[in-house]
Amino acid sequence: MVAAIKNNAKDYLNPPIQNIGYKGILKASNEIKKWFKNSKDIRGDFETTAMLMEKAGTGGALFRNFYRDFLKESYGMLKMEKLNKAHKMFTEIAVLWTKVSTLFEKTAKTKNIEYINQASGILADLSYREKAAMELLSTI
Repeated sequence: MVAAIKNNAKDYLNPPIQNIGYKGILKASNEIKKWFKNSKDIRGDFETTAMLMEKAGTGGALFRNFYRDFLKESYGMLKMEKLNKAHKMFTEIAVLWTKVSTLFEKTAKTKNIEYINQASGILADLSYREKAAMELLSTI
């Protein structure tokens, strides 16, 4: 189990392309502004993305909630403090991903770019936080 957690963290920290992992999140923090400006269907685009992030896809809070729970269970079995700390980090990370999806829903309803600007800032913060959590896990 320890080897799997470590290897997952190392893979996350060294993505083969810039569109995934913390690098992809940071890239998305800028790209969503362009997506908003170029969208022909703001409501549909951002409503669908919010739903995928929360309920149907592997991105956003859905995956982070699963990973948070996995880390908690792992800590319960292995009693490694780094796992407990990473669990707490992912608890906060999941909440922020829910905020992003909520801002996407507000964008869909109002077509107001201010919500995208807020989501962009949170995504940049999430990139930093996820990188830090995975750096911690890479050292267990």
